[in-house]
Amino acid sequence: MENISKKELALAAKMLELASEQFDNNGCNDVDENVYEGWTLEERQKFVKDFHEWNYSPEEYDETFLHLGDSTIMSFLASKLEGGS
Repeated sequence: MENISKKELALAAKMLELASEQFDNNGCNDVDENVYEGWTLEERQKFVKDFHEWNYSPEEYDETFLHLGDSTIMSFLASKLEGGS
């Protein structure tokens, strides 16, 4: 299989953003911790810190609270796929 193309990356970002909007309408936006299986604590901390910087809320980062909602993760990843990290 070939690597993902730029157009496919853009499509993936759009799809994530659409999914984010739908998930955001749910009453509960919890993410099961098993989605981070294989991540180190440091990787999780960096991911959450990077999110807060992207979200213009670096003061909200707490290295002991690593929870992000599903729609939040999708929007953040969509932005990264679009090159807006």
